[in-house]
Amino acid sequence: IPFHAGPNPAARPFRFGGPDEDRARASDCLAAAVLYEAGDDPEGQKAVAQVVLNRVRHPAFPKTVCGVVFQGSERTTGCQFTFTCDGALARWYSDPFWERARKVGDAALAGAVYRPVGHATHYHTDWVVPYWSSSLDKIVAVHTHLFFRWTGWWGTPPAFRFAATGSEPRVAQLAAHFDAHKLPEVLAAETQALAMQKAMALP
Repeated sequence: IPFHAGPNPAARPFRFGGPDEDRARASDCLAAAVLYEAGDDPEGQKAVAQVVLNRVRHPAFPKTVCGVVFQGSERTTGCQFTFTCDGALARWYSDPFWERARKVGDAALAGAVYRPVGHATHYHTDWVVPYWSSSLDKIVAVHTHLFFRWTGWWGTPPAFRFAATGSEPRVAQLAAHFDAHKLPEVLAAETQALAMQKAMALP
């Protein structure tokens, strides 16, 4: 599939506008996406973050960061990002990996733009050929990943007109590790148990 020869304009800066708790959830979801999809590769992580935020703005996808990343994760097939439904989350990265991934994600949520992928909404590794690849415009390669955007009007800047709702859902797969995704009653119980532990430890 040849690369598209037309212009490849950069996306507009994305700035998350929700409350702090929702931003924390968006940060967790975006960090998970860039880490599990691109590994510990800063450039690859920036490209993945840009694709996620492009999807948030596009009419074909959910209007939240977590909604985009975990779309279809409740199914064994059909998830949009493979790591959300293939058991990859059982392999948890250490804190330094998460810290680096979170920096990339937070920068994107604050307006950083990774220009090379433009308005890409899809990508795949260069050793597979998904059925959908021939129906989209291939626009750029970043290391071993190829990036695509919709053909026609849906791939042009005016199509990316939606804003994030700012109300991010809790994601059950992340609740074991991140407080922002825990149900309020679970978080309250954990806080109470920790307080009792500290009280019993006093001399």
